[in-house]
Amino acid sequence: MEQQSKRRNRFALLLVTEKNDGTMKQHTISPALVEVAVAVFFMIAVAVICKFIYDGITIKEARQEIVNQIITINNLTDENEALSVENSTLSNKVTVLSEAVSMKVATEDAISQEMVENAIPKGFPLSGSATMEEVEEGEPILIFTAVQGINVVTSGTGTVVSVSADEQYGNRIIIDHGNGYQSIYRNGGTALVKNGEELGKGYILFSIGEENQALGYQIMKEDEYIDPMLIIDING
Repeated sequence: MEQQSKRRNRFALLLVTEKNDGTMKQHTISPALVEVAVAVFFMIAVAVICKFIYDGITIKEARQEIVNQIITINNLTDENEALSVENSTLSNKVTVLSEAVSMKVATEDAISQEMVENAIPKGFPLSGSATMEEVEEGEPILIFTAVQGINVVTSGTGTVVSVSADEQYGNRIIIDHGNGYQSIYRNGGTALVKNGEELGKGYILFSIGEENQALGYQIMKEDEYIDPMLIIDING
């Protein structure tokens, strides 16, 4: 079988230049050089195209990143506004709560002050009018004489620490007010309280009848008798 030889086409580049005297001169560029030039041109073209494609992708990604950042900024702005509203609401709640706490503290202080005041045995020891006599001899004592129907009452809040017999008056009740003060009530009536009872101010201790119209009233401070007239309110 006859083999056919393949011939490769090769191209040469012919350059013609004209001299000053009008003669023409030919320059031939070898096919190898032409191929190299074509290859270089192709590579440059490919590089340029790749550069365009890369730049296009980079620009697209940059635009997308800018869009994402704008979305993120908008979301953060919305969150910041929401937090600002929430912070304002919480601030208002804190203000209201602080005012409520202040009012509660003020109320508790007022109640505490009232309790302290009520524990001082300065109230009148009878529920109505009575005549009064100060005994000058012995321990300080006030002698009240009241009419039937009047009650002997506590002159301040406190706890009953003693209900016992009294040689002169019949019965004796001692109230400890918890602040160094004790009040002592001496009367011939039946005691209406018992040991350990916690009593408010104005609580009934004896009821005055025909046989027990006299009340001996004393006050002790830090275990020493003091003149009741120094703190008593005479209002009856």
